[in-house]
Amino acid sequence: MTTIDISGSVPRFARRDIATFTRRVLRILDVYADDLAIAFVSDAEMKKLNRDFRHKNKTTDVLTFPGDEPAHLGDIVISVDQAKRQAADEKHSLATEIRYLLVHGVLHALGYNHETDNGEMNALELEVRAKAGLR
Repeated sequence: MTTIDISGSVPRFARRDIATFTRRVLRILDVYADDLAIAFVSDAEMKKLNRDFRHKNKTTDVLTFPGDEPAHLGDIVISVDQAKRQAADEKHSLATEIRYLLVHGVLHALGYNHETDNGEMNALELEVRAKAGLR
């Protein structure tokens, strides 16, 4: 079983439930890794990471840093502040938005890139969401 190391928190979404959902996504994708790290941060922290690593001086919803060894899938960083805004815009719960972002982050950790792949990642993301019970 993949060890999910979670730092930070999401209101009304327990770490145990976050880890369980993430493991479910990995099973759907038939991915086996020893560990994955997930960090929940503020907009200020995310803006700094986005500036330092992507040279974009603004916040974003999720950043993924793929692992540098096969056993470590990578590190997913999610801005809880941005996720709250997106959840409100889409009229669904924060937990649902976090689930969407976890799927997105896992796919990036696996090497998918929606900016360059002609829709492959987006199609797979929708498929995984459906299999995971997300609409």
